[in-house]
Amino acid sequence: MEQALTSKRFLGAVGGVTVATGLFAAWIGLRIGGDRVTLWVDDLATPLAALIACVLCLRARARHSGRMRLFWSLLGCATASWTLAEVIWGYYALILDMEVPTPSWADLGYLSAIPLTVAALVVHPASRGSGTRKARSVFDGLVIATALLFLSWTLVLGPLWRSANLSTWAGIVTLAYPFGDVVIVFFIVLAIRGMTGGNRLSLWCLLAALLAMALSDSTFTYLTEVAKYTGGDVIDTGWIVAYLGIALAAFSSQADGAMVPRAERSRPSLASLISPLLPVLLALTVAAVEIRLGQHLDRAAWLMAFGLIALVLARQGLMVLELLAPSRDANAGLMQRLTHAALGGAGGGDGPGSGYEPL
Repeated sequence: MEQALTSKRFLGAVGGVTVATGLFAAWIGLRIGGDRVTLWVDDLATPLAALIACVLCLRARARHSGRMRLFWSLLGCATASWTLAEVIWGYYALILDMEVPTPSWADLGYLSAIPLTVAALVVHPASRGSGTRKARSVFDGLVIATALLFLSWTLVLGPLWRSANLSTWAGIVTLAYPFGDVVIVFFIVLAIRGMTGGNRLSLWCLLAALLAMALSDSTFTYLTEVAKYTGGDVIDTGWIVAYLGIALAAFSSQADGAMVPRAERSRPSLASLISPLLPVLLALTVAAVEIRLGQHLDRAAWLMAFGLIALVLARQGLMVLELLAPSRDANAGLMQRLTHAALGGAGGGDGPGSGYEPL
């Protein structure tokens, strides 16, 4: 009964987030009320969404103890940093009525949230573990992060790297966002791989939110570089999705009693085996299209591509070892039972205390 009620509440929250995001996207896309009204709606809605995420993270913190309390505390600090950055951005755009400079004080808030988010994911209980499963989780994260880095480098980072002046703060700040997002995605994959189905709902919401933020950051960086970004752009919907996604993750987090680490010996699911390969296929598709269009991959892109192939091969090898582990354990258990039965039979006893197990 309680689980059904929780599920209904979560679906209601998802519906509310969907409606709010749709209304925001429609308002921004149609520019209802004109450019100035659209700008006000944009720059007031984004800090409000970040503030909602911050409040719900702090509420989730109260439901937990130990490492999970620290996790939600750090994530709450990260969302607070994003909220402050959005307020500063709005102050530039709405009160001072000027284009937000690069770098600005808002960048300090945005960039400060990245290490706080990474720290939160590092202390998450699901990021701990040992053995083959933990090693494959690390390789899963590396595969996905490398694939995303390859995509970002090919489409956004590479051109920026060649054109940006890295001797200035503006150039460094411009490149810091996509790199930071890739690091965050790596650690969120590690956390998701270490939790059971019920606990993973919150982390899946968080992953979707951070992926939306990564995509928005990369798109914003590209549009800013080619001077095509304007305040109140429809891509700002990505940050609304990100903040409200974090809010959903906090809202759906289960109390400590429901947190159950994934069994070390459990057989990996089909989804966990296939999902890390999807960004790899996307990265290889983009590389094939680039080459087909006559564009050449630079040295860094080729290194990433070869590194991605090596990581996939290593990951597949670890997956084979993980799949074989239950079989080896079963065979060892069978041999132990047969040996125990043989010793019991040699002693001449087949009673209750003999250890003999009839076949």
